[in-house]
Amino acid sequence: MSIEIKGITVPALIIKIKNETDVSSIYNKIEEKLSSAVFKGSMIIIEDENSILSEDQRKTLEELIKKHNSKILGYKEPKKEKSSQKNIIPDIKEKKPLKVINKTIRSGQSIEYDGDVLIIGDVNPDAYVIASGNIIVMGTLRGIAHAGANGDETASIMALKLMPQQLRIASLYTRSPDEMEEPGKPERAYIEDGKIYIEELT
Repeated sequence: MSIEIKGITVPALIIKIKNETDVSSIYNKIEEKLSSAVFKGSMIIIEDENSILSEDQRKTLEELIKKHNSKILGYKEPKKEKSSQKNIIPDIKEKKPLKVINKTIRSGQSIEYDGDVLIIGDVNPDAYVIASGNIIVMGTLRGIAHAGANGDETASIMALKLMPQQLRIASLYTRSPDEMEEPGKPERAYIEDGKIYIEELT
C-alpha cells in the first residue's frame, strides 16, 4: 500500500504516506476514510516518510482534512539538519510503543514512561508527566511536563492548550508567567540552538 491510516485512539490519527506517484489517489483514500463518522473531528499527524508532498499538495491535503472537521497537528518526516516547516514534529521514537492515557491527570498524580506519551485529557496543575520521548496532550496542559527525560533534545511537548507550570526538555526548562492568556491554537515546545521555543501549530 502507498498510504496507511491508523488510529492512535480517537480523536487522534496518524496518516502514513509512502512512495506514491499518483498523489490524487492519496487524496481519494483519505477522503474515503474521513467520510466515515468514526473519524470526523479527528486530530491528525501526517507521516510523510519520503517527503513526497509538495507545499501545494500539503495545502490541498489540509483543506481536504478541514472539510471533514478534522485538523492537522503536524507533520512527521525524515529528520533534516534544518527545516523551514514550523509545523513539523520531531521523529517519534519507534523503539518504544506509544503509551496512550485516556484520562485527565489530576493534581498530585505522576506519569512516567520510557517512550512517547499521548494523553487524551488534561494535565491539571501540580500533576507531572515525564517521558523519555515526546509528550502530546489532547487537552489543556497546566501541570509540569518533562520530555526527553533521558537527555533527548529532539523531543518535544505539544498540547491543544499549552499553559504549563513548567516545561522541561532534556536538561532545559522554562516556566510560564504568573498570568497568561489561554492559547487559541495548539502549540509545540521544542529545543533549538540551546533554547526552548514555543510555536503555534497552524
